[in-house]
Amino acid sequence: MPRTFRFAFVALGLALLGMVVAHTDLGQVGARLAQLGVAGAAAVLAIYLLAFLLDTCVWLLTFATRKPNLAWLVRLFQIKLIGEAVNNATPLGSVGGEPVKALMLRRYFGIALRDGAASLVLSKTCMMVGLVLFLSTGFALMLASEDLPRTMKLVAGAGLLGFSVAIALMVAVQRYQLATRAGGWLGRGRHGERLKRWLEAIYDMDRQLMEFYSLHLPRFFPAVLLSTGNWLLGAVELMVVTAFFGRPLDFADAIAVEALAQLVRAGTFFIPMSLGAQEGTFMLALGAITGAPPLGLAVAFVRRGRELVWLGLGLLMFWRVSGLDTHPDAPAGR
Repeated sequence: MPRTFRFAFVALGLALLGMVVAHTDLGQVGARLAQLGVAGAAAVLAIYLLAFLLDTCVWLLTFATRKPNLAWLVRLFQIKLIGEAVNNATPLGSVGGEPVKALMLRRYFGIALRDGAASLVLSKTCMMVGLVLFLSTGFALMLASEDLPRTMKLVAGAGLLGFSVAIALMVAVQRYQLATRAGGWLGRGRHGERLKRWLEAIYDMDRQLMEFYSLHLPRFFPAVLLSTGNWLLGAVELMVVTAFFGRPLDFADAIAVEALAQLVRAGTFFIPMSLGAQEGTFMLALGAITGAPPLGLAVAFVRRGRELVWLGLGLLMFWRVSGLDTHPDAPAGR
């Protein structure tokens, strides 16, 4: 992506954040944040650690070339920590860190790029299917809520529909080898020879995906279940934070707000970390439910702080391993 666009998207996020802050009583926001304390901050980090572990378990389950065990869970956790730091810092829709993960798997653990890439595609698929299940539940709760405005519900419904169609297409492409079929059509064209290398990579990826769905399908369903649990922990985090702020949400409202936040985050993927958009969503949604917009902005700041802590840990982990040619525990061969 051209550097000009990157700066433009960052500027857009900062402008959105400035608008949100300008329309909020920062004194009340500060008072709420002071209520969180060390115990509240530790609880938030503990919940996200659990969510991150669930996400790593999903990746491990989709890693068909490796047997799931604690050693590989730790290895994938380290790589995922670095990759997610890249995802959060770049305007690439939470996919910018995926090539980094694949390259690190090859460099430090001797995993072929095609195997690493296949596991990442499958992991992302499970996460997105789990997200659709979570968003569908959240949207149903939004419709039942009398506090959220009708416009917000309509926008959420449209976003959910578009997102669900996109994920269904992604699954269909993998399950029915649509990429291979499209590649075969391109290969017969006038530029087929030039595309030969890329087409071979597409065929190989499709073959690995089909092998997973044919031979390892029992891993897919628990992976989706764990993914759904991961998204539910975002709602649990909201409940914990608002409880420390003295205005606890019930589980239904927390799911509805979290689902709305995730829809907005998906729709503003081009803005690094959805800067500004995430803050505005929490302020509007929690303001509608609790009648206290500063509460929403305080919650958004807590989440932003948690993201920055995790970003810092990812960069620290990258610094720790960047000087190594190979990992000391790298397995030999398959």
